[in-house]
Amino acid sequence: MENTRENKIYGHLIDENKRPLANLKVKASKYSFLKNKELGSSISDINGNFQIKYYTEPESYDKINIKLDILIDNEIIMSKSRENAADILDFEDLEINKGNIGIKGRIIDEKGNPVAGLAVVAEDVDFGKIKLNAMRLVESKVKSFVSSDMDLNGSLQFIKDKYKGLFFLEDDLLGHTITDDDGYYTILYPQNRYMEIADKEPDIRVIIKDKLGAFEILKTKVHENVKSTIKYMDDIVINRDRIDGWFPTLKNMSPSRLTTNNNFETLIDNEKALKKIVNSIDNAESYIHLTQFAFYPDFIPRFFEDEDTYKKDKPLVDKLLDAESRGAEVKIIINENMVIPDNYDELHNYFKDSNVSVRRFPARGPYAMHAKVLVVDGKEAFILGSPFSQSYWDTNQHLVNEPRRSEKNEGPVHDVSIYLNGEAIGYIEEFFIELWNYLSDLHFNGKDKILKNKSLNLKNTSKNDLNNTRYQNEKLKYNNEPLQIVRSITPRTVNDKGERGVLEAYRRAITNAEDFIYLENQYFTNKYIVSALKNALDHNPELQLIMVINEVPDVPSYRTWQHYGFQLMGMDLEKSVLDHPRIGIYSLWSGGFENGKNKLRHCYVHSKVAIVDDIWATIGSSNLDGSSLSCAEEFGSHDSSTNYLNMEMNALFFDFDKPERGTIKKFRQELWNEHLGTDISKYSRPENGWLDLWKKTVYENIEKLESEEINFYGDALPYSPKRNVEEQIKDLIEKYRRIKGRFNL
Repeated sequence: MENTRENKIYGHLIDENKRPLANLKVKASKYSFLKNKELGSSISDINGNFQIKYYTEPESYDKINIKLDILIDNEIIMSKSRENAADILDFEDLEINKGNIGIKGRIIDEKGNPVAGLAVVAEDVDFGKIKLNAMRLVESKVKSFVSSDMDLNGSLQFIKDKYKGLFFLEDDLLGHTITDDDGYYTILYPQNRYMEIADKEPDIRVIIKDKLGAFEILKTKVHENVKSTIKYMDDIVINRDRIDGWFPTLKNMSPSRLTTNNNFETLIDNEKALKKIVNSIDNAESYIHLTQFAFYPDFIPRFFEDEDTYKKDKPLVDKLLDAESRGAEVKIIINENMVIPDNYDELHNYFKDSNVSVRRFPARGPYAMHAKVLVVDGKEAFILGSPFSQSYWDTNQHLVNEPRRSEKNEGPVHDVSIYLNGEAIGYIEEFFIELWNYLSDLHFNGKDKILKNKSLNLKNTSKNDLNNTRYQNEKLKYNNEPLQIVRSITPRTVNDKGERGVLEAYRRAITNAEDFIYLENQYFTNKYIVSALKNALDHNPELQLIMVINEVPDVPSYRTWQHYGFQLMGMDLEKSVLDHPRIGIYSLWSGGFENGKNKLRHCYVHSKVAIVDDIWATIGSSNLDGSSLSCAEEFGSHDSSTNYLNMEMNALFFDFDKPERGTIKKFRQELWNEHLGTDISKYSRPENGWLDLWKKTVYENIEKLESEEINFYGDALPYSPKRNVEEQIKDLIEKYRRIKGRFNL
């Protein structure tokens, strides 16, 4: 416009030490007694400089009153004004010194190299101050996945009720960012993030999270009563092995409990696992060490076919008595719990007149001695999925009417265990010894401790060993299978802080996943796993997630939690699960139709399995819930979020050093053969990923289900959010009819 005049507003933002302040928003407004009019805005540059241009019409050439606002996240932190301002207005140095508004720092590795891509969180630590911000932060998160005010209010109340135990952990979030290519980070925040009734200056702690922003790597010390405008933090040094790679380190400099000289066998479904267990116990010569969640004296582990019936073998307790009579020392640790029913008394009474020793692990909350491990003579070991209860007995046929499962017959159960021999046994026995000796101190005045690990000599393998030709070619009787033992340890037991190695293993695997993540688990409620999966999918558009999960888990509140997790990951459970292009959630079913009547039942998923890209896998006792991985946050109390962590153990195995070995690929194929009812080895990876194969198969299953022409033997169907079998089947068929004819696989 020819007659308009260009006007400029300049300035330079500095702190109390005259250092420039970058990345602050500066907004200029024309103000009068009646109203304000925004003229423009700018962001201060690296030198703290800003410039705002605006134009005035001829009738507005008169001098005006200018107000300048400095903002962070649209919150005003300081204002300046000038009356009768000229067309070129220089605010000169604007010193911001009304309190702390940010932190700056750098993250480097042990060699001084910058660490890029890490999430950095600044928080105001609660030292007994009155906090008002927690639900305001929650509300902003909840709004992102609800569709109405009613949904919002209901969701907020749900979070208040269910997550109230977490808020004591969540100090005031000041802000977060990602380290740049040079390892630097800057976090700016308005003072109202920390200025509450009794909190005029922040007590700042920095939390470093992994590259997915889900798992905590490190916390700094707390810097109390910070007054400076920008707090310049000392360099944070993080060992590179704590950030990168597949091997958990437990915050140390090298992988923990990693060995290479092993054999192992994956045991899918409990008939196969129990036959192997009985054989090991029947041949025990020296000792048997067992930890179990539950062990019923009437449990029958093995059956023999006798014409049209099944002949029972001895109960497992009698197998152990036989071993003890042969001179084998038998020691058992079993869960005792105030919250979860246990059978310690029953088992203890059964063995009280023998030399079999039974010790209880006392759990005083929503956690347990949940690790199920067996070591025989230091030569063989098992990590088991199931307790020794008849209701868990099943074959890979997963028949609805299975007489060997017990008279009560609670339904088919799918589970996975692992058998090992080799160096890794030493770390399994290490767990038993640590726990046994802890119980000696707790209940027996230090008596009857185990003084020596009799298993194979422990050799913790380094990453260099894995790449060392000489080491890999040692002439041992094992197949050089790399295997790592990871654990969850209840705080204040065998060590004070506990241990979260299983959680670290999942963190690393999810971070490194490129093609697919396959999860087969009893529960799906852990907030860190949900967050990591969501962020991994967001960061990698090629990544797919395939899950096999229970529609009705045996902890009633967990169903709500897993639906909440699905929503956060972007699943719309009101639509067909088959609609999502990158996430597939499935459950297992057995039965069919007899005389036109529905005889379908859930096949309960009890396994704790994960596979990533056919190069990483885990089998063990750890569920994907708080109790197994982090702490029992789902149960909402201070103790549950700090001390309530199960005893757990998982085995990790790898094929990335020798992909041609194909151990994990074969394991995946065996699992998927069972769930999809077809020989997976005949299929190449579909062009659009393995999820297409699952969609195609379960779509065909629903088609047959709709026409009542199918029998299931632990086969997969899409997940349904409905509450019971009848509603779920109806829901699946209705959704199938809606997509029929348009769903192109």
